[in-house]
Amino acid sequence: MNRVMLVEADHTFRLRLAGILSERFELLIPPAGEDPLRLARSSRPDVALLAAGERARAQAIRLARVLKTDVRVVPRIGLYTRPGQDGPSAAAFASTGAEGFAAAVDAEAVVTLLDAMLRGERPIPTPWPPRQRSLAARIVDRIRR
Repeated sequence: MNRVMLVEADHTFRLRLAGILSERFELLIPPAGEDPLRLARSSRPDVALLAAGERARAQAIRLARVLKTDVRVVPRIGLYTRPGQDGPSAAAFASTGAEGFAAAVDAEAVVTLLDAMLRGERPIPTPWPPRQRSLAARIVDRIRR
């Protein structure tokens, strides 16, 4: 069974993802306040899924870079954003060494990203940056949540 580390700050979205992923994978979620790198070093996940939208963008990029360069931990890395969030620039994404990216996704799309990465695919949207929905559509999405 593949080990998947999930780093997601939004509690509701994290619970939604955990419910879906825990049925098929050994799921590792760092507790609030714990360093995800420490968990990665101790458990050696096969894949790390990192939320990389808005406030979490800089942290996710730094963590991805460290995970890829740390000799003790070299998981496959997937970055994603939730609806209404902008992702990293093409240069920032390239610097992470991540194998996949999904923009403006729901929980099922994160599972699709993970499945593709485990099959050896590199799901990266082209052209970059991934197209965002219109401002009006993003506002409606936020109201519905």
